[in-house]
Amino acid sequence: MEINHYRTLRQAIIDMVLATEMTKHFEHVNKFVNSINKPMASEETTNITNFPDNQTLIKRMMIKCADVANPCRPLELCIEWAGRISEEYFAQTDEEKRQGLPVVMPVFDRNTCSIPKSQISFIDYFITDMFDAWDAFAHLPVLMQHLANNYKHWKTLDELKCKSLRLPSENN
Repeated sequence: MEINHYRTLRQAIIDMVLATEMTKHFEHVNKFVNSINKPMASEETTNITNFPDNQTLIKRMMIKCADVANPCRPLELCIEWAGRISEEYFAQTDEEKRQGLPVVMPVFDRNTCSIPKSQISFIDYFITDMFDAWDAFAHLPVLMQHLANNYKHWKTLDELKCKSLRLPSENN
């Protein structure tokens, strides 16, 4: 590969990986909405996806959505992966406590955490607006239906005061 193409590709990959950093989440989503969604909704727009800066925004949004898309998977996969990420966070919290370090995510104490509440909060805070914006751009009704179904699942568990992935009767 020619060195300039290599550098361009490498920089694009680095940019997309850095876009998954959650401290910049709202900045990326807002830029996408204001630079892509709003102009696309107006009738007097040219093809805004041809502009290099907008192509970068689209790539960032695509990788961000792919990175946190679990709530948009079919329910059984969503439950499985919510369990995996919760266990990862529980292990991190356990290790921080064991080493006497500050606990970064105190909500993920395995003895007190409500997985449904954590999923509801994640969806409300990060996922809904981002996937609404991505859906407006890419039209993904199946993902949006999964998101609605999964949100309903977590809400039902929360209303029943269940703190795990499923009702005890569903674990068979």
